Amino acid sequence: METESSWNYTCQHGPEECVGNKIQACVLDQVPEPSEYVPMINCLVESRGAENATADCLADLDISTTTAEEVNECANSDEGSNLLHEYGVETKDLDPELYSVPWVLFNDVFDNDSWQAGLDDLGEVLCGNFLAGSSKC
Repeated sequence: METESSWNYTCQHGPEECVGNKIQACVLDQVPEPSEYVPMINCLVESRGAENATADCLADLDISTTTAEEVNECANSDEGSNLLHEYGVETKDLDPELYSVPWVLFNDVFDNDSWQAGLDDLGEVLCGNFLAGSSKC
């Protein structure tokens, strides 16, 4: 629901999920490199308490492009709500429409075969089709 300057959210799993989603949105805004924000988001999701885990995840992953204070300040402000709204609009506008999670786009395109295979072994899909020759494979 939109308010005068921001958005209010109701999340399926309660208020803590909403806070975690805003923290993730702020991390994506403040940490520019996928090689850093992907493990950061994973760390937050695994922590089951993103607000308290932000500092630990940043330290454990040696991420210095932001601080826990900056992330949490963003998440607890209109900025975090607005960022989360932007990601919600992006999700709503997916083509084809999202009907399951996780929902993975490959180079900004949904490929059903790659998505199905990725549910079993995402690394194999990525290395076999998108990251050939990468040191990560």
